[in-house]
Amino acid sequence: MSAPAKRSLGQNFLVDDAYITRIVDGAGVRPTDTVIEIGPGRGALTDRLRARAARFIAIEKDDELAKMHEAAFADDPNAALVHGDALRVMPSDLPFPGPYRLVANLPYNIAARITLHLLEEWGTDAAAMTLMYQAEVADRIVAKPGTKAYGSLSVQVQAFCEGWRLFTVPGGAFRPRPKILSAVVRLERRPVPLFEAGGVDRAWFRTVVRAAFQSRRKTLINSLMLAPDLPSERDVVEAALRTAGLDVGIRGDSVNPEGMVRLAAALQSTTPAAAV
Repeated sequence: MSAPAKRSLGQNFLVDDAYITRIVDGAGVRPTDTVIEIGPGRGALTDRLRARAARFIAIEKDDELAKMHEAAFADDPNAALVHGDALRVMPSDLPFPGPYRLVANLPYNIAARITLHLLEEWGTDAAAMTLMYQAEVADRIVAKPGTKAYGSLSVQVQAFCEGWRLFTVPGGAFRPRPKILSAVVRLERRPVPLFEAGGVDRAWFRTVVRAAFQSRRKTLINSLMLAPDLPSERDVVEAALRTAGLDVGIRGDSVNPEGMVRLAAALQSTTPAAAV
């Protein structure tokens, strides 16, 4: 398939066979799996993933590429093309039931949004994901507390998943060649998200996490007090921090996902509208 890359869709096609092999191997596809490839592009990964899986679905937004893949799958009852936007596709739109193992070379400009869509909206259907990001975004997703890369995205993803940064992919592995490095991350969904296990509403947890990182230079208590949807009284927020076992002077980037869950639970108990 030789369709030209479209800048409007953030297309950079993977062409290096060595990295194609590493991604397919890293995805850990089993013979019983239903695999979804988001944005198969020219099909660099597609045939290899199809060969390893029981069933295969490609989600492609590009009209021309969607037609190519649909034609290629015409004689295979275990392969299907969904022509649509990955930010809007839901499991109910798919021809084969989940759970799914997802693989994707994600467009840099919407990679984080797609990841959160899959985690928040697909539930346990998104059982495992092997995804390629801009290297800086990959670092943020798997970052540990106290590091420069650790932030809201880290906590939100890690609340749903355990994650590992597998390897870096240089610009020369793509056509057209991007100016930045890429990296592949493996995510395995937890049986129960951390916030759910802690009795915290998902939307409330997201609100607390985003507030915690809205100003990295401020202490956590000051960041939380400035958030419009959270309690603004200092004594209330201090009490929540103590209930969560956190120091009153701590910054948000020093709190691990479990600590954020405890904090969100403590704040939720003071805000009746936030209760599950």
